[in-house]
Amino acid sequence: MNKQVFNTIIIMTAISSLTLTTSVQARMKCWKNHEGITECGDKVPPEFAQKGHKEIGESGIVREEVERAKTPEELAEEERLAKLEEERLKKEEEKQLKDRILLETFASVEEIEKARDDRIQSVEASIALTGVRREKIQADLDKRIKSAADAEKAGREPNDDLLADIESLKRQIKDIDKFVEDKRIEQEQIRTSHAEDIERFKLLKGIE
Repeated sequence: MNKQVFNTIIIMTAISSLTLTTSVQARMKCWKNHEGITECGDKVPPEFAQKGHKEIGESGIVREEVERAKTPEELAEEERLAKLEEERLKKEEEKQLKDRILLETFASVEEIEKARDDRIQSVEASIALTGVRREKIQADLDKRIKSAADAEKAGREPNDDLLADIESLKRQIKDIDKFVEDKRIEQEQIRTSHAEDIERFKLLKGIE
């Protein structure tokens, strides 16, 4: 006798032998023990409660099947996959929002190009203005460095205020150079961003 037939006989025997009311019979549960043998009763033993069971109706038909409890690893994997799906949906929503804004903001590729050029020119104006300030600071620094050198040639130590001014001006020039470098990077980012917008706009509009 194979195992499946044996298990079925056990189930049917348990059903027929239980002299319970109809409501209790409807709650009868069947589970597998440690040997894989099906056992039935009105309650699942605690040692098998986490392994899942079947609820059997009066006619022996499975009314409901309760899955086994998931392991911590399985729960962690489900949580990981749920987070990935949440992130995917969030990115998709952001993409759709960006597409809508793009289509509502611009009516043509030319408008995107003009917006790009205007932004680049604005950054360029900021760089130019900073360049004028740098020239003034450099001239002031050169003058103070010369004064310090003249003092040393005359056998005198440059005073502390003069040396402090030189260091301060050097820091200002360094900050300005960093500012300009960042602005150049910003210009490249503008070009890249608008290039992507143009390609996306063409795709959404069906423009070759």
